[in-house]
Amino acid sequence: MDDNNYLNKVEETLGDASRYFQIQLDRIKLRLLDNFSTLFNTIFGVLLMMILISFAGIFLAVALTWAIGMWIGSMFWALMIMAALFLIAAALVYKYRKNLIMGPVIRMFSKIMFEKDSDYE
Repeated sequence: MDDNNYLNKVEETLGDASRYFQIQLDRIKLRLLDNFSTLFNTIFGVLLMMILISFAGIFLAVALTWAIGMWIGSMFWALMIMAALFLIAAALVYKYRKNLIMGPVIRMFSKIMFEKDSDYE
């Protein structure tokens, strides 16, 4: 009878361990789902904001080109001035891309993926 009781305890312990690991697996899946939904929501928001800012930038560039053209009296040279300004801006963004783009993006992704939440503790 003692052996039967021991086997029941072992089976019960194995069943509890199996349920524990299943719960931990479900917890990991939920955490990944939460992280990915936050990540995609952030990416979508940033993308939408970039599109809207791009449209505003295009309209501002056209208006500035038109104003410069009226001021200097030549639309051709106004377009050349704007092209030069865009090339300078592109060179500056390229030169400082690690500080402007890569650093903040990596920090944002690491915060989303690896920050400990009190909800999961």
